[in-house]
Formats: sequence, C-alpha cells, structure tokens
Amino acid sequence: MAGTIADLPVGHVFDSVAIKIEPKRVEGYIQATGDTQSFYQDAGLVPPLAVVAFALGNLLETVGLPSGSLHVNESVDFFGAVNIGDSVEYHARLAQRSQRSGWIVSVLETEVSIEGRTVSTAKATVMSPVDGS
Repeated sequence: MAGTIADLPVGHVFDSVAIKIEPKRVEGYIQATGDTQSFYQDAGLVPPLAVVAFALGNLLETVGLPSGSLHVNESVDFFGAVNIGDSVEYHARLAQRSQRSGWIVSVLETEVSIEGRTVSTAKATVMSPVDGS
C-alpha cells in the first residue's frame, strides 16, 4: 500500500485496474444493499452504483485513508450499462486537495470504461483530519 491519500500529491494518477465483474460479486453487492428486486439479475446487469463501489474498493486496496476520514460527497454520471461478466477498467486520479480548519479535503475522480468506452465517471470527496495517520 502506498501510504494514505493525504500523503499523495494533487494530480497523482493511480494505476489502472482491470477486472471482470463476476456474478458472485454482484450477488454479494445486491445482498449487502438489501435490494429485493430481481431486475438486475433478470437483465444480466450490474447495478450502476455497484460499478462505482467496486471502483472505490479497488482504489482502497492501493492507498489507505487516515484514521478519522469521512467520505462526505459522491457525484456519479452513468453513460452505459455494465453487464454481469463484463471486463471493466478503472482509472483514478487525485484531482484536488485543500486544507481547512484541521481537515485535508481530497477529491478523487474515477472513470470506468469497457474497451475504451466510458460507462461511468465519479467524483468523491474525502475529508481527513490533519493529524490522522
């Protein structure tokens, strides 16, 4: 792991990650969220927010969050469906950083693509205490 997000410079580009979204992973997400509708399974689709959650999960495997960090905002745009079994590629970068009243505010931008076609973008804001480690 490369330390924490608070240690990285603005503009840091994370290594791209490519994964195949397996049915078992989608089932786990659906169970964890308590979704009782069978729409996604019946259509063979990955719930859109699952795609973003998987991206954030992959990112957190490469960089930690300082103790006391808060995920305070997320904005997401979707441009296409992701089928169960699709191979997706995640691209992320640290787009902004500021410090206010004892907090480091970091903005992460993520793009999810399939064969070069963007299917989703996300912008997450994380606040970390300056003294967190």
